Amino acid sequence: VVVEESPQRGDLPRVHLRPDRALDLLRADDTDRVYLQVLGVRGELVSGARDLPVPAEEAPADGVVRFRDDEMREEPVRVAYLWLPLPGPGGSAGALVQYAETLDKRSRLATEIVKGVILPQFLILPLAVVLIWLALSQGIGPLNELQRRIRERDSGDLSPIDELDAPEEVGPQVGSINDLLQRLDRSLVLQKRFLADAAHQLKTPLAGLRMQAELVGREIDAGRSDPQALKAALRQIALSSQRAAHSVNQLLALARAEDRARAMSFEPVDLAVLTQEAVHDLYPKAQDKRIDLGYEGADPGGAALMPGQPVLLGELVRNLVDNALQYTPPGGTVTARVLPDPFGQVLV
Repeated sequence: VVVEESPQRGDLPRVHLRPDRALDLLRADDTDRVYLQVLGVRGELVSGARDLPVPAEEAPADGVVRFRDDEMREEPVRVAYLWLPLPGPGGSAGALVQYAETLDKRSRLATEIVKGVILPQFLILPLAVVLIWLALSQGIGPLNELQRRIRERDSGDLSPIDELDAPEEVGPQVGSINDLLQRLDRSLVLQKRFLADAAHQLKTPLAGLRMQAELVGREIDAGRSDPQALKAALRQIALSSQRAAHSVNQLLALARAEDRARAMSFEPVDLAVLTQEAVHDLYPKAQDKRIDLGYEGADPGGAALMPGQPVLLGELVRNLVDNALQYTPPGGTVTARVLPDPFGQVLV
């Protein structure tokens, strides 16, 4: 397409189509129908199809090819068009050149893409889902078996889980569970031992209480209500009750010490304070036996500090003072002393 100036002054430029068989050159195959249209400056048809629609807007004559979708003879077409500028400086839009092609090739290409790419995906996707499901079932099978064995265990069975039968991926978790079972088993053993110790420690004072109560009942039933004998029997009951209370306190202290020993490290303990507390708590027992009980030695907060557990050390000091009162005859003297080593090594 060539735009030439008119030889007559004032006439509009003329548009020529070269060569005349340009449409044959633009047709690449016989699949789609193609249309060529060239309009002159006045909008007159220079060559090509007369009924090809003209673009609604007039674009600037910058020589840029533009595209749009349109219809030609009730068929959808893809149109490429451009405005040719008029000769001369600052030329405005002149001739319009349009080339349209039907969409048969594009439709066939889209159909082939759907058949070649999308349809196989619909066949592959269900197969992939089935394969994934089978793989997951096979992989989760050992976990389900491990869960079944754990659920079927007796509540008292704290034996370790066999790690060889567990999947390799959950081996660390099985090891952690076995460690927890071992610690729980040790805790239950400590509880059983505590109950056995409690039963053994309370058996003797409770038996003494029952015996003394039965003796008092027999004396009353027999009509022998000697006040001195009744007082003696009541003193024995009171002594047995004190022993039972002391045993209970010891067992409670042991339970607290075992609980704290698992979670608490040693800490500085003032042995002088623990000794004074033991003397103060056992003073009523010393008065009953007419024993002079006292404390001598280091002052609290001084040189009687040592690393240890307060509960265990307190029970140790209490037992020592209680044994001294138990085996000292009436009218005797018991003195609890805390004497620091001058070399700073030991406490006596």
